[in-house]
Amino acid sequence: MMTSARFALAATAFVGSLTAPLAHAAGNLWDLGYGITVSGSSANGSVIGAYSENGAYYMWTAATGVTSIGGAWQGGMAGVSADGSRISGSAYGSDGLSYAGYYSVGTGQWTTLGGIGGISGTSASASWGISGDGNTVVGLGWVDGGTAHATASTAGGVSDLGSLGGSSRANGVSHDGSVIAGWVEQPNGQWTGAYWKDGTLHDMVDGQGNALQEAGAVSGDGRWIVGTGNFGQAWRYNTVTEQTEWLGDLDAAGDFQGATGISADGQIIVGYDRGFGPAAAGQGTIWIEGQGMLDFTDYITSHGVDLGGRTLALPLGVSADGKTFYGMDSDGSGFVVTLSPVPEPATYAMLAFGLGVLIARRRIQPGKK
Repeated sequence: MMTSARFALAATAFVGSLTAPLAHAAGNLWDLGYGITVSGSSANGSVIGAYSENGAYYMWTAATGVTSIGGAWQGGMAGVSADGSRISGSAYGSDGLSYAGYYSVGTGQWTTLGGIGGISGTSASASWGISGDGNTVVGLGWVDGGTAHATASTAGGVSDLGSLGGSSRANGVSHDGSVIAGWVEQPNGQWTGAYWKDGTLHDMVDGQGNALQEAGAVSGDGRWIVGTGNFGQAWRYNTVTEQTEWLGDLDAAGDFQGATGISADGQIIVGYDRGFGPAAAGQGTIWIEGQGMLDFTDYITSHGVDLGGRTLALPLGVSADGKTFYGMDSDGSGFVVTLSPVPEPATYAMLAFGLGVLIARRRIQPGKK
């Protein structure tokens, strides 16, 4: 039988065994290779989608590494459903044209989802994202060789989301497919932020009536949309209140800012801040609810991840759970970074308190030694 003193000592050791490894966040960096753009993730970061300009799509997992999955990239992004079973992209149909579709991880086969009647080169449609439930692929379909419309494709067919007379494109989508974000071409030729809610087009403007620039990622519940910076700041737009929240400017000298990815709850947003030049020539950013705008590379290294001197210049997304980040580094290589969760300080206090109560109860039980 364990005595009170021995039990207390064991309990203290138990607290130490829990707090010691958890007190310091651990993380991992994976280099997916030069020229591979990492642009999609499952909800928990276990399955990653990517593409390269040589026309191929890729899947990555920690166990298998980078695997080519075929397809026919001609613009767009690779997306991943929340459960990791589908990777969106484009693939050739039997007619030799490429169409938006998805790759089934279970079967290793591509499914194409059709177009809206036009073609540009050999492309009839292209994918830019997939809903968390895997049922809706968003992107564009060609009306003719120079005009495209935003589309939402499901097993039931392709929906033309329309435009304002020119082109439009869908870039991101909520978990259930009900909120889709992208851009529309205004009559003056300017591309401005837009979203479709249950199929209805909404222009996006800030509190002063100024048009927001191109919209990109959507939170899981469809409440938040993020996109290209306005007036030197990235932004977060609330589709419920129709209010714009400015996220700040990390580098006032940078000419181009934007938000590229958002966690499911909308509280972690990644993006970039750079001057004129290549996309990978600037610095990545991360905005966290309650902390504000931070340098992404510094944030990752502060969690104990050894980057080997590289700069994580262009994060393109964050997993739904907020623990996996991905994009391109300053050398043009695709990266994946995972961070282990770090308990809040209160967790340790509650754990210690609970064990203390248990120890006290153990001491006062009559007849026990």
